[in-house]
Amino acid sequence: MLNLNLIKKRNFYIILIILIGILFRYFYFLNVDGWFDEWNMLYTIDPSVSNEDTWKRYYGDRGDHNLPEYYPPLNAFLLKYIFTFFEYNIENTRLISLFFGCGSLVLVFYLSRIFSNFNYSLISTTLVAFNLFLIWQSSEIRPHSFVVFFSLLSIILFIKIQNQSFNECKATYFIYLLSSLILLSSWPFTLIIFFAKFIFLAQDFFDKKKINTSILLVIFLSLLLYVILNLDYLLYHLSRDEHYTKLYLAFFYSFHFRSFFGSIYLGAIFLILFSLLLIFNYKNIFFINQKDNILIFIILSSYFLTISYSIIGASVISPKYIIFILPLIIIWSVFKIEVSKFKFKDHLLISILFLTILNFFINFKNNPIDRPPTKEMLEVIASSNIKAIYTPETIVFNHFVSTHKIFKKNNLRIDKAENIDSYKGPFWFLCVNNARFALGDNNLPEQDKCKYFEKGDIYSLKREIKVTDYILRKYEN
Repeated sequence: MLNLNLIKKRNFYIILIILIGILFRYFYFLNVDGWFDEWNMLYTIDPSVSNEDTWKRYYGDRGDHNLPEYYPPLNAFLLKYIFTFFEYNIENTRLISLFFGCGSLVLVFYLSRIFSNFNYSLISTTLVAFNLFLIWQSSEIRPHSFVVFFSLLSIILFIKIQNQSFNECKATYFIYLLSSLILLSSWPFTLIIFFAKFIFLAQDFFDKKKINTSILLVIFLSLLLYVILNLDYLLYHLSRDEHYTKLYLAFFYSFHFRSFFGSIYLGAIFLILFSLLLIFNYKNIFFINQKDNILIFIILSSYFLTISYSIIGASVISPKYIIFILPLIIIWSVFKIEVSKFKFKDHLLISILFLTILNFFINFKNNPIDRPPTKEMLEVIASSNIKAIYTPETIVFNHFVSTHKIFKKNNLRIDKAENIDSYKGPFWFLCVNNARFALGDNNLPEQDKCKYFEKGDIYSLKREIKVTDYILRKYEN
């Protein structure tokens, strides 16, 4: 009876933490707005266009000088396919990321239980549940939360089949192959995970003087199928010699930890803690084959390979590119504290837990990417009886605006300002003015494009509303 009560109590705690993590992700989902990267993705995955047009959009044939889509096509076509069955709008599109972001919480607990006891696994899961970076990315119309989910699944399955032959667990091997292929095709940076797996297997071989040929074969098969299916994409991006991210000296002060943990202060605490644990455990990492080494090999390989590639090729220094290591950093750090002989280790973890939750409530709304409040702007327009919107913006932006539920519900329509000649009647002029995600918070003068209807006496200005990042004017024609 005691054991049964203990199990029930434990189940209650982990379910509670996971539900809290889901609740916070959902609350952020309800309040988040879109920005440039998402504008592009929404335009790309439009289910109303042909697959041929999707490919054209994917590689930047938009006629408005927008950048091509740099993420692998799998995620885009998967989303497009899903929205042939469901209503296509920005809110529903975010639900896909939200689903995998929430699902990752379950996998984090499962993975941490492989190494830690229940209490320490609960701490790891709680730290992930309250992690701001993972919460923010769970509502991004990007494959980041998708990648985190399948990365965790890949690692769990890898550990599960490590000491089992193909004949012993054929189904698990097949699931591992399929999930690996999905993972790799979702984000090429996850090749790092497989690089780390080879290091882990090599260490295991030197320790035990034997190797599981089944797992080697399935990894090689995964990589081969990935290259065959994604060859054009790989060749296209390997030929690039520049990227918008840069390898600055400042990177070596934080190693993404500032972004990973939502503030410079909490990031510094985790970076110092992780560095100390790395120093104290270096002998175990490099000279002793241990199950948890797979986590640290992935973490260290991610930094080593992205830094190396940034030096010899295109700079790829961005925290979201290696987001899959963030839950691994947390799980590995908590586990190493658990097995340490530090007298006050429980007090340390409680302190970190407290600081993480405190940081969460302080910085929940402080996403480093300032997004134009499109919902607020559309509510202003919807409150009027004017349905027509004209903009000097790109096709991609106009499409993004049109994907909002409030836009469709109020039967609004949007078009480029240059096409207004055939329209007679009142209209809203909408202009993105010095967007903060591109230019920061500087108090800059109004952009020339936002003065489109100011010349001449054809259009009469009736009202002007300034919403952050937007200029909204009501005209009569």
